[in-house]
Amino acid sequence: MKYDHEDRGHREILAATMVAMLDNAGFTEEPPKDRGFYTRKERMFSRPVGGGIRVCVYTTVVGDEVRRVGTDAIRVCAVYTASDGRDRGIARAEKRVNRTGEIVAITDRTLERMREVWGLIKTKGGIERCHCGAPKFRSKKGNHVCAELCWKHRERSRWAS
Repeated sequence: MKYDHEDRGHREILAATMVAMLDNAGFTEEPPKDRGFYTRKERMFSRPVGGGIRVCVYTTVVGDEVRRVGTDAIRVCAVYTASDGRDRGIARAEKRVNRTGEIVAITDRTLERMREVWGLIKTKGGIERCHCGAPKFRSKKGNHVCAELCWKHRERSRWAS
């Protein structure tokens, strides 16, 4: 069935198909975190990879249907939970999943992106590690940065003594 974002029934079918696919893939829904000024409204699913890393899927599902249309798309990324409890993105799929075409094709593309990110994390040399053992992520400037921000801890201890 070709997806039509104007049809509420299509939005509900896509949402149900997406949630079922994520459930079959071993993903569980995460409750929204209150960030003070911003609380995520869309349903987000994740699956642990190990070492504080999990693959996350931001579904665009709000309630029992996907959002109508806009600048958003389904996004897949890997997130590391640091020792301070904060989440830091460490990898993402090369492409986002646009909600166009057949409904089955949309969920298939999402599954491909999930496997892509999972492969980035699980392959040897996929994620660079810091000397402290934490994964590194690429900053906006293109530098590889420790997800634990361990250099800040060293600076604090140096100034404290």
